[in-house]
Amino acid sequence: MPKLNPLDHPICLEYPTRLAPSAWAAHIPFGMFLIDILRPRLLVELGTFNGVSYCAFCQAVKTLQLNTRCFAVDNWQGDEQNGFYGPNVLADLQEHHDPLYGGFSRLIQSSFDGALPHFQDGTIDLLHIDGCHTYEAARHDFEHWLPKLSGRGVVLLHDTNVRERDFGVWKLWEEVKPSYPYFEFIHEHGLGLIATGAPETEGLQQLLGASTAEAALIREFFHQLGQRLGVRLRKDHEIEALQWHVRNQDQGLRSLTAQLAQQEQRLSLQEHRLKEIRDLRVWKLYEGYGRVKNQYLRPAWRRLRRRK
Repeated sequence: MPKLNPLDHPICLEYPTRLAPSAWAAHIPFGMFLIDILRPRLLVELGTFNGVSYCAFCQAVKTLQLNTRCFAVDNWQGDEQNGFYGPNVLADLQEHHDPLYGGFSRLIQSSFDGALPHFQDGTIDLLHIDGCHTYEAARHDFEHWLPKLSGRGVVLLHDTNVRERDFGVWKLWEEVKPSYPYFEFIHEHGLGLIATGAPETEGLQQLLGASTAEAALIREFFHQLGQRLGVRLRKDHEIEALQWHVRNQDQGLRSLTAQLAQQEQRLSLQEHRLKEIRDLRVWKLYEGYGRVKNQYLRPAWRRLRRRK
């Protein structure tokens, strides 16, 4: 069997249209590559959140012009392990997803178990499990969705290399991989692939049949591509932070300018009132002088003139 050359599948070099802070961002090149070598008829993702992985799959399907039906399943509310969030996450994803992929893809807001009846047994070619990452939850999802896999089915498990807190996907991975042909990436929390059915495509056969040396090269190749995206993501984040800082500074400057204008307006008003007060006092003094003059000074002046 010929060796696998990822560059024969240039889709892995395509820049993702949806890139956001996510542990999955570094696996996007492989995700797009997998769509090309597997060419699934039905793709289901369990646990989508902001859609970084799912939109990468959809982008590859669209670019390659495949006849693939895609479904993302999530409650879009969060969970105790990763935190809860509001409806804005799903709304933002829909705004990006629907115009680009609405013709072949659907976002299903549901629990994973609640979505099971939507799919017939033996129909899913690619299943990506990325929901709650406790051992019990991951095991439950794997066992309940396994009958839905087709005879050429492939399962992706995310976070196979996280052994902290209550993450337990690694334990599930250690249990299931001896029973199936598999391939694993250890960078960025880990990503495991198992073929639950017979690998039909040559590309998948080459991936699963790679020697130790070949597998190491494949891992390094996709690691480097993922690192490239990680650098771009960090740069984009830095640019956004700087833009926010500039906007914040501009807003602060505008606020100070407005405050200065208000102070100048108040000062002008105070000066006007002060002038009115001064004018009023001068007038009153003038009036007072007139009364004194009429009452005292003029009679006295007349008496002095008569004496002369």
